[in-house]
Formats: sequence, C-alpha cells, structure tokens
Amino acid sequence: MERTITRAGYVLRLCRYIKGMKIYLALSVLFNLLFKLTPIVIGLVTAYLINAAVLGDIRYLWQTFAVICALIVLSAIFAYLDVLVSHDMAYRILAQLRDTAYDKIDELAPAAMEGEHSAALTSIVLEDVEQLEWFYAHVIGQLIVAIVIPSAALLFLGYCSPVLPLALIPFIVLMVAVPVFFAKKANTQGVNVKECYAELNARIVDGVQGMKDIISFGWQDTFFARFEKALRAHQDAQMAYAVRSGEESRRFLLVMGLGSLCGELTAAILTVTGRLDAVWLIPVFQLCGAIFGPLQDALTMSTNYGLIFGAAKRLFHLLERKPAVQDTPDSREMHLKNEEPVTVAFENVGFAYPSESENACEPVLKNFSFSFSTGETVALVGASGSGKTTVSRLLQRFWDVDGGSIRINGTDIRNVKLDSLRDLITVVPQEVYLFHLSVTENLRLAKADASMEEIEEAAKAAQADAFIHRLPKGYDTLLGERGLRLSGGEKQRISIAQAFLKNAPVLVLDEASANLDSETERQVNLAVNRLKKGRATLVIAHRVSTIKSADRIIVLHDGIAEAEGTYAELMEQCAYFRRLVGGEDYGEA
Repeated sequence: MERTITRAGYVLRLCRYIKGMKIYLALSVLFNLLFKLTPIVIGLVTAYLINAAVLGDIRYLWQTFAVICALIVLSAIFAYLDVLVSHDMAYRILAQLRDTAYDKIDELAPAAMEGEHSAALTSIVLEDVEQLEWFYAHVIGQLIVAIVIPSAALLFLGYCSPVLPLALIPFIVLMVAVPVFFAKKANTQGVNVKECYAELNARIVDGVQGMKDIISFGWQDTFFARFEKALRAHQDAQMAYAVRSGEESRRFLLVMGLGSLCGELTAAILTVTGRLDAVWLIPVFQLCGAIFGPLQDALTMSTNYGLIFGAAKRLFHLLERKPAVQDTPDSREMHLKNEEPVTVAFENVGFAYPSESENACEPVLKNFSFSFSTGETVALVGASGSGKTTVSRLLQRFWDVDGGSIRINGTDIRNVKLDSLRDLITVVPQEVYLFHLSVTENLRLAKADASMEEIEEAAKAAQADAFIHRLPKGYDTLLGERGLRLSGGEKQRISIAQAFLKNAPVLVLDEASANLDSETERQVNLAVNRLKKGRATLVIAHRVSTIKSADRIIVLHDGIAEAEGTYAELMEQCAYFRRLVGGEDYGEA
C-alpha cells in the first residue's frame, strides 16, 4: 500500500533541496516581506495624513508627503528585488532537481525503466519539476509573510483597541480553513492532471516518432482516436481542477469581504462611542482590508497546491524507486591488463523477470551454464523468446541472477562495480540508436577523449570512413534524430566504429548484419570480423550463416544449454537444433 504524505510532509521534503541556499531564502523572504509591507505602510500613512488634514492638523504635512514618496520608490525597488532573488533561488533549485532526477533515471535504467514510457519520464524531469517553481519562488516566502504581516497588524489594531483583533480573528481562521477543507480533493486532482498530461505527452511522442509507420499502415484514424481520448482526459482533468480552484477563490473573497466589513463596522462603533480616537478611523479601515492581503496572496496560491504537490508526488515517486542492481560496499574495480585473456562463465544461472503481480513469472533461464574466452566466437542459438537477449542483459548486469553466478576470470560480476563491469563489455545491437549529434560526437560517446586520428582509424576499421566522407559535412554532419540521415547498414558500421574506440575485451553482437542487403552485409561482416580479433565474443545468432561461422554453438532450449558444439556436430547429434535452423527463426538471407 502506498504511503500517504500530507502537504506538510511534502513541504518538509521539498525544503531539503534548499540546502546551501539559506542566504537566498532569507533575502527572498525579507524582500517579499518589505514588498508586501510598504504598500500597507503607504496606505496607513496616507490615511493618517488625510484624516489629520480633515481634522485640521497640518503640522507635518510636507514631511509626511516626502515619506510617502520615499516609500513608493522603495516599494518599486523591493518589488524588483523580490522577483529577482526568489526566482534566482528557485531556478537554481530546479536545475539541481533536474540533475537529481536524471541521475536517478540513469541509476534505474535500463531494468527498472522497462514498461515506462520515455515521454512520462520526460514530463517528470521537465514539467513536474517546472511546476515546483511556484513552491520555491512564491509559496515559502508568501507563507512566512502571511504569518508576519497579519500578526503585526493584529498587534497594531490591539494597541488601538483590544476589540478590533477579536472581530477579525474568526475570519482569518475561516480563510485558513478553506484550503484545508479542499486539500484532499486538490491533491487528487493535481496528481490526475499531471498523469493525464504525461499520457497525452506519450501519445504525442508516439505520433511524432512513429509518423512514417502510421501513414504506411493507414493507422491515422485509430491513432487520432487514441490521441483524442488522451486529450479529452487531460482537458477534463484540467477543467475539474479549475472548477475546484475557482470555488476556493470565491470562498476566499467572501470571507475576506465579510471580515473587512466586520472590522470596519467595529472600528466605526468604537469611534462613535469614543473608545477609538477619530484620527485612527481611516487608518484602521485601511488596515482591516490590508490585513487580508498577504493571507489572500498565500491562500490564493493554495489553489495551485494540488498541482504543486501532485508534481512533488510524481517526482518523489521516481526518486524513491530502488534500482534493480546497485554497487555494494564490497564492490571493487576490475581492470584487465592489455592482452590479458578473458573468460566469461555462466554457472548454473537461474533467472525470472521481476513481476509486479502476485503471480511469479516463469523462469527464463534454469541452471544455464556455458563459457567463452578470448579469441573465440560463441553463438547463442534458440527460438524467439528463449532468453538469448536475457543472457546479454544479465552479463551487463541489468538484473542480478536469481541463482548461480556469472563470472569474469573467476570473479562474480556482483562483486564488480557497475561502471567497471560495463567498461569491460561492448555491445553492438541489432537496432542502433544514434543521437542528433555530429558523426564525431556520436563516435566520442564510446571514448570521450578520442583524437580525430583515432576516430578516423576506427571508422576505417568499421568500413564507415568512405560513406562518412560522402556526407555533406563529413565527420561534422549532424545525423538527425535517431540517425535518420543514415541507412541501417551505415548505422551498424557507426556502432561498430564505436566498439573499436571503446576497445573492451568482451564483445556481444546481436547479429549486426541481420536484415541487411547482401553488399551491406558483406561490408558489415568485414568490420565485425576485424572487431572480434583478440576479444571474447558472444553472438546472439539470427542467421544460419552466422551460426556456421562460430567456433562453438550453444543451443538454448527451455532455459538450459541443451547442446554445445560446432555446426556440423550439432546437425548430426541434436534433433532440436536441426528443427531450429530449419524453421522460421533461422534462415539464409
């Protein structure tokens, strides 16, 4: 069951991120206080001046007028400083929160992110964090000011007459009670608005990224129906939030109007009965209205609390998630010397994917064992869904095994620091993701300090240098989102060039030449054969030609290594292998 957190709890948790900015916060509160206080003082002094003039006392007329002019100038200065300091602090904190959120996504990925839509995560990092600007730039200062100014005003009114605060306090309590009464509903609606926005954002991202397929399959009507459903849900959520917010605002105005009227009537009665000096009548009238101003600002802001705390809830839900794997205090670095032989061994590995339901998932691997070493290529063969990709993911420790162990040169990878482990492994995927960066910048993802000479050498080894030079700006050409400028084979060769630059001793190939034409396949295979030299290579095989070229073949069936050997040996000895390579999962290009 999800733990319920009150608004006070969210306030305390959000305040933790103000660490190191206490001076900013103090200045922000001070300037906000002075900004709100000066108009009240101006009103009081002006009212006193007018009242005194009406009663014939003009002794300090010009001096008081000069004070009012000075206060007007100060009010403008404080208004500027209030906005400058509070927003400077807020945006610094938002930048820190975005860094924290992205670091968390990096920690959780990729295992804990499966089933999450990238657009939903984007909306947390961008939109939800942006919503918290209201809290840091406005809420904290206004809450403090809403306590200080009314308290000071009540003390001043009490000095004039003890009856005046007693007439106003019930209405102040009523104003504070309004957002408390609506808090639960506002929080629920705020979360709903944020979740509907995330869903709408996800539909938009799907529509943009999948536009070609939508058009190709004539799926426009179905897609737009889903988009319209998400749009309508978001609209309805916003409307419900706005209606409730408007109801809160109306109640604020009603209570504030009645409170001001009650205070003014009390002041008039006190003046008529001689219990309040007439010179203070207009200033007291002014103060009876002004006392509710800071409260109104803070409480009107409370109409946004649902969105603010809805955003906070989604952000903290992300930040509190536990990664599927993490380093332990005993984890250590693992560095292999140049030319040091490497052996990767799966020893009786058992694994089932985590399930959110009560029913446990079926094991993908059961007592699965095999090994491969430097200088040899081992092909992993199995039907679709048999767990070939799972083997690759477990080797990179996206998840931890449920039973058995995976060892590199005898060391259990659970005892190796994650960054160190992943430095030892290069994966060339079947579906290559390239960023909207230049060719050079995409290649430097594999080695940040690579020289231009190293980059060109890696590209030549990957059979990529020639087509790169044909691009409009050569190595400086932007590849477009997801590398749209390039064909599938060109993307594969860029990925292989990245692998050359990384130069890791363990290589995992997810059939880099699958789904390519024969000429492109020939070029990719030339690059792959160069890449495999001197490395321990595991190939997730999809083609018979790849299977035949492997030094050894592991047949994965029902979660175990059913057979092992060369292509000829397995064709002779393993009936399941013969059925497998003759079926739909495997075939020549």
